[in-house]
Amino acid sequence: MKNFNFKTGEIILNDFDLVDNLSLPDQIWSLKEDILQVRYKSCVLDLGWYPEFNLEEGCFKLVVVRENDWLSPILCKKTQSITEVVNYIDEAIEVAEQL
Repeated sequence: MKNFNFKTGEIILNDFDLVDNLSLPDQIWSLKEDILQVRYKSCVLDLGWYPEFNLEEGCFKLVVVRENDWLSPILCKKTQSITEVVNYIDEAIEVAEQL
């Protein structure tokens, strides 16, 4: 599991306990809608797995949302890869810091 540097972000929820060297089926109970949420000055970084616990149809969804405008995120990334989602989180932190 990676320790993220959220910089100026305030961690609201951090239930990111996924590890890269375990298969997703072995971590099924970590694949939920509420995995990570970090509040920044003018936005929120939010990560979840949708639909929850569903390996066949589900994926990580990472968004950066300004002023609670959940319908028009600044950044939106989807993947089924833990490695990719870690990279996306680092990217989202940089985006959130610049807003």
